[in-house]
Amino acid sequence: MESGVGPSNRLRPDVCWEVAMFKRVLSRSFLGLLAGAILGVVAATPALAYGPENYQVGFAGTGVAPGADFSFGFWGWCAFGGGTVFSSGLATSGTTADCQFAEYVRTPLSNVTCHESVNGTSWAIEPSLFFPIPTFHVTGTTTVNPSGTIPACVAIFGSFPLSFTDFDSLIPALPGHYHLNGFFHLPGEFQIQVTALPS
Repeated sequence: MESGVGPSNRLRPDVCWEVAMFKRVLSRSFLGLLAGAILGVVAATPALAYGPENYQVGFAGTGVAPGADFSFGFWGWCAFGGGTVFSSGLATSGTTADCQFAEYVRTPLSNVTCHESVNGTSWAIEPSLFFPIPTFHVTGTTTVNPSGTIPACVAIFGSFPLSFTDFDSLIPALPGHYHLNGFFHLPGEFQIQVTALPS
């Protein structure tokens, strides 16, 4: 029997309910924070939209011929994956290549702006006809948009044809940063970044 003096060892029903709600809210808040932290870590890791890649490449360039009213530019990226043969821990050939890039050429007679989407079914690192270092050679197909620019777009030096086998992409196959200003013998910029990814 309770004497009315001092604290009771038993909790009132409304206090029990409040404690249970507090525990439930605390555990759900903890789970929410944990899920948010995991999502943040996953979102912060590099996206591998096409599966595990062996190389990622970014490139951009511009050029202008003063007095000739001629200019050009390009920007894009490539991912080479599905490594099948390796040397010193780096893939030397593979089964997937994905490139996305935009380019433009301005002349007094025409303005061409297009986007190329390259779907490579194989690639290999081979000697280049244009560079003293090996480059990525690719087999696959290209989609050009808008379709009305296909003849002019694929004629641009370094562009992929619509269908190709062992095509020299002109992309250096050695990891590093390439500052190739003057490559086109015109004022402008030409940058390539090649990154090898751990297998």
